[in-house]
Amino acid sequence: MISAATLRGYRATTYAVTLPDGNLLGLRLDDTSAQADAFLRRARATSITCLNAWNPRSRVLNVTRNMAAHQRLRRDLAGYIALPQLGVPDRPTWRPEPGFAVLDLETEKAMALAQRHGQFGLVRYERGGVAELLLTRLALR
Repeated sequence: MISAATLRGYRATTYAVTLPDGNLLGLRLDDTSAQADAFLRRARATSITCLNAWNPRSRVLNVTRNMAAHQRLRRDLAGYIALPQLGVPDRPTWRPEPGFAVLDLETEKAMALAQRHGQFGLVRYERGGVAELLLTRLALR
């Protein structure tokens, strides 16, 4: 089950997406993003979903194991446009975690992937909306 401290940590994180032109797009939970809307229009996409495979169930793993999980997630995203993404926490006690920002990944598939990779949640932004935290069943157990 997800702790209140972990939820606060998710909310105190910038989800930084590296765009194809090298610029960064920062998403914050519950915020709108004109930059994300403009990018999605240019990309002819409707959503960005940020997910990663690092530290499953919020248990800290070593870099080797985390990178192996990251590569497995990359393989699971074959066929999708997946941009590099880095969760940059406000707290100095949390370390940034790399992941992927995937265009037009169906919510059900995204949730299944997050759960398969041991994640409590993912961040989803739909054009014209706000960045939302979607929790998997793992977070509720």
